[in-house]
Amino acid sequence: MSTPPSKTPEGSPSGTPGIRRVGPDGRPIGPDGKPMGPLFMRDEYKNLTEEFTKDVKKDLSKEVKSLLLIGSYVSEEHIAGESDCDFLIILNEKASGENFEKSMEAISKIVYKYLEDPLFGSIIDVEVLGANDVPTNGETEYPWTKVLVAQRGRALIGNNPFTKIKVKEEDVKISAKEMATVYLEQLEEIINDEEIDEYDKLYLTVEAVLGSGCAYLYYQGEKDFYRSSAIILFEDKYRNKLDIGPIQISHGLRLAAKTLDTKNYIPKSLDFCKKIVALLK
Repeated sequence: MSTPPSKTPEGSPSGTPGIRRVGPDGRPIGPDGKPMGPLFMRDEYKNLTEEFTKDVKKDLSKEVKSLLLIGSYVSEEHIAGESDCDFLIILNEKASGENFEKSMEAISKIVYKYLEDPLFGSIIDVEVLGANDVPTNGETEYPWTKVLVAQRGRALIGNNPFTKIKVKEEDVKISAKEMATVYLEQLEEIINDEEIDEYDKLYLTVEAVLGSGCAYLYYQGEKDFYRSSAIILFEDKYRNKLDIGPIQISHGLRLAAKTLDTKNYIPKSLDFCKKIVALLK
């Protein structure tokens, strides 16, 4: 978005529609000649990253080998208030194995502090791996699709051990198939569960559609995307290969769009997920 001119163009009246003066700090000037709006905007993601890193360094220095920031916030492709701020903790050998449960208790104390905070509780997501859970020599139970995400992560403590891992295309395809199947099964359970209200069904359907869509993109060899930006790839490269309507509606719902037609969205989403599973077989 272009920045409004700092002063009214020569020859234009100050009240010209569509033209708004801004002050030296970038804030628009109001009718009274004073800057409008806040000078500083709160960034929950930045604050959470900084504070969580400090706490891990302070209280878990003996257990943690690496702390990674992963997901869409790394490249600022996140949807504010909707995307998670994802952390991946990798324990050292001493804190893994028999001591894993004890290490998890120490980590939980920190995580719960943020989960109980109204500012951070809805966006923080933490995953923990033991020292031997990071793939070596092409062998791992950790999904290869997650490996691709972790490789793009930023190390907040230590190094990112995923960056040197060689990922085979066939391994990613197998992982993508499993990923799509899981989301289809989850969506089928959601639709048939009478105890889930309509709002939650809509939210969980969005997650299933976006997850299935990401599985499809991974299978096609795509790597440089996140759930928040998957829509761009679908609209640019895959709109002629499958009906991307459910993906478009899901993305719009994440953006809180109010003009979307969600009639028949859930059954169409089920067809979408089934189609992807069939295509990846």
